[in-house]
Amino acid sequence: MENNTANPIKEYYIAYFDILGYKAFFEETPEKAPEFLNIVNSAISNTLATINSANDSQLASQFANMHIQSKIFSDNVLLCIEVGDDATKEKSRIITFMSIINSIQRGFITECGLFLRGGFTKGKMSINDDYIFGEGLIKAVELEEKTVHPRIAVSDEIIDILDQNVLYSQDELNSAISIENKMKNGDVIAEDEKIFYSRILQMYNQTILERNIAINLLYKCDDDVICLSYLYCFDIRSFIPEQMLGQALDMMKQISPVDYEKLPKSFPNIDLILNLHKQIVEQKLIKHSNYSSIATKEIKLFDAQERVLRKYVWSMVYHNYMCAKYNKPEHRIVSQGNCERRYMKLVIQIIDKEGKILNP
Repeated sequence: MENNTANPIKEYYIAYFDILGYKAFFEETPEKAPEFLNIVNSAISNTLATINSANDSQLASQFANMHIQSKIFSDNVLLCIEVGDDATKEKSRIITFMSIINSIQRGFITECGLFLRGGFTKGKMSINDDYIFGEGLIKAVELEEKTVHPRIAVSDEIIDILDQNVLYSQDELNSAISIENKMKNGDVIAEDEKIFYSRILQMYNQTILERNIAINLLYKCDDDVICLSYLYCFDIRSFIPEQMLGQALDMMKQISPVDYEKLPKSFPNIDLILNLHKQIVEQKLIKHSNYSSIATKEIKLFDAQERVLRKYVWSMVYHNYMCAKYNKPEHRIVSQGNCERRYMKLVIQIIDKEGKILNP
């Protein structure tokens, strides 16, 4: 007998995004649809591979209990994980999920030249093989529609969770500091005090680590929107002191030999990533700064193209911010602003290493 009972409504962390320029592509160059299909198919295949890798990872399951569900239709992608019932682990789960979404967004751009716009939030949904139902999806779509630029905006609910500390109270921290001061003074410490201090110290270090990773995974834009910082590549080596790195890697090898074997391939090549991103953003800026094919009377087309250009100006600003963050000035996009003379529309001129304007 067929079961017509809907799946229960649950709380999820939800990432929803779509591909920028999808509709315009079919309006402007429908004859290239097969070629575009192959590009989109490659991006989606890579996305599913990333999801499967995360779901199969013993290490991710050990620390974050990940099980990512996905729904993909046309240029729309939804990824979600259920909200857990252990408040002490939720921050780690969100951070892990954000890192995976970052990797997917970065891959869409650097591997396929496709920019994304979306939202990341928390909400209630029912999801099965056939449909998605609930206000959680509505919230994610609303974030996507409002964010304008090629970014995945993060909701206030997610930021509030990342800002919370549920591992210990301020009184417990003060008590641990008091015990630490006694230890420094050479005072006798009771066994229960040692156990308490060790527990709070471990949770304090976890809180600091989570906070530092979360800060790097997020980017606050000039318009005060907080979005995922997709050019940030998590590298555990930057968070573990060098003298402890070997011990940490040995522990990882014991927990998940499969993840350990994949580790060298997962270490980010920042120079390669920034260089690829630079080339793709520059191509977009040059393309959308060229108004020569638009007839003078088509003022609406001028307006539409300038709106698109401004999206990639955002990408350029973000790119240069990340070059500064990584201390990689050699990968900066050098440009200057100008205007299209007929309707005074924005033009971005890209300048190469020799100071030559590539699109005069």
